[in-house]
Amino acid sequence: MASSHGHANEMLPSTWPFRAAGTVMIFATIWFCLGWALRDIGESLPSHMPIFWAGIAVVVALCAFGGIMNAMREKARLRTLDHT
Repeated sequence: MASSHGHANEMLPSTWPFRAAGTVMIFATIWFCLGWALRDIGESLPSHMPIFWAGIAVVVALCAFGGIMNAMREKARLRTLDHT
């Protein structure tokens, strides 16, 4: 399903939290791999693992937020369908 900015599509599920989570996940994966690659050549990446784990926590939070937000929108959509 997709979402749109318009009155007719007002109650469709939001996808932006999941797209943002995907973007953060890509960053976290790149940071993780870069940290180990630099370690292999004798360098170090500051806060390698804490930043990676923070990225994973943000991904989980965004997915949970998106799920809760869409569940609330679905309940509201069903209420409006019941009243018509």
